[in-house]
Amino acid sequence: MNNFKWSTESFNDKPINIVLFVSRNKDNKDVPNFVERRKSFITTKDVFDDADLFQEFTNFMKEGVYGEMSRMYVSVNSRDGQKIHKQLIHFLIDNPDFNLCSIQSKLAGIAAQKECAKEKKWLFDFDIENYSKAIEFTKDIKNIEPDINVVFYCTPNGYAIVTNRGFDTRKLFEKWTDNVTLKRDAMLCAEWGTNLGFM
Repeated sequence: MNNFKWSTESFNDKPINIVLFVSRNKDNKDVPNFVERRKSFITTKDVFDDADLFQEFTNFMKEGVYGEMSRMYVSVNSRDGQKIHKQLIHFLIDNPDFNLCSIQSKLAGIAAQKECAKEKKWLFDFDIENYSKAIEFTKDIKNIEPDINVVFYCTPNGYAIVTNRGFDTRKLFEKWTDNVTLKRDAMLCAEWGTNLGFM
């Protein structure tokens, strides 16, 4: 009976994040035989530096039809493992007929609830494909809040600009009125790609 080693690993200090693989109708309007797909789960893997995770996304992408674009989203804020655990137990007690084969996506759904967020990062969806403008926006944030940490990432339609906490945005949005949206507990588009049949 030693053929299987079932995991009894406890929560540790590694951050827990939500990961979503998705191919959206919005990205694939002109792709023949396209059917929207999604896969969600939680992980303690480093979402920006884990080869297995990126291979998993590549496999998801390759499962699509030719020409289909897929995205990998990652929660900006890490999640609280104990709160997820507690809410999962309550859910399973209240729903004894729940299909356990769907446990991964259910865990992701529970983790996505705002009360399970362990951090208070904000994401600005900066839909302007101009590097200089993204730098200017970042500097404007620092001028308002000099001690705030700001990181920005490339996205399919521009940039995602992430701050480590919230701040008064009124002055910022007096200047940046178009193509910038604030999302307080968001998912970051960390990777994307198209199935071209030769990967």
